Parts: sequence; C-alpha cells; structure tokens
Amino acid sequence: MNKLILVSPNLPDGRIELLPSRLPVVLGRSQRSDLTIDDDLLSRRHSEILLNGRDQFEIRDLQSTNLTIVNGHDVTSHVLRCGDLILLGDTEIKVRIESPDGDLNEKTTRDLNMLPKDADNPND
Repeated sequence: MNKLILVSPNLPDGRIELLPSRLPVVLGRSQRSDLTIDDDLLSRRHSEILLNGRDQFEIRDLQSTNLTIVNGHDVTSHVLRCGDLILLGDTEIKVRIESPDGDLNEKTTRDLNMLPKDADNPND
C-alpha cells in the first residue's frame, strides 16, 4: 500500500504520512480541517487530498481564495507525484510517495535489475 508523505516546517513534526485508508483529508487554517496549517493566507478549508478512481493520490482545490499551486501552476485538481512542490498560501509542502515494494515508476534504471544482453544476438 502506497504512503503519501508531506514535508514542511509548517506541519506537525515537520511531516505527515497519509495512508489511503485515512483519506480524504482537508487542509486549511481552520481547527475543523483534518490537517490544520498555521498560515493566515490559507482558506479555512483550502484543499483536499484524496485517492482518485485510479488509486492515485490527488490534491483538489476547494475554491480557496489564494489558490492551490503545484509546481508553479494553479490547479483545481492534480495527481501528486514524488517530488511535487505544493504551495498553499505561504506554506511550501514537498511530496514523497513510498510503497512497500518500491514502486517501479519511482525507481531509476540504476535501481532496476537489468537483464544482460543476449550474447547470441549482437544486435541487442
């Protein structure tokens, strides 16, 4: 099961780990939000992180006053990827996604076991 990790000095303990079973989560400045962020530029209910129909972590703007920005672009909805940078008000949040088996899409070719070329076929 994949785990979404959000990293920011404005979060409790500097990071929060979210499992799909704990979603959706509303982020905002209100104490009634699932994840309260102390930032006056956030709306009370600023954005929501959920698991979409393809089992991907997705962030959706909840018609916030100061927008939800991912990688420098305002978004109404965005599928989160490892390395994304979310900006909510003045709060920057780095995204990490971890899977227990090491998701193939998150690995580099250096991490993969590559099969040796076939010695009988010099064109490979």
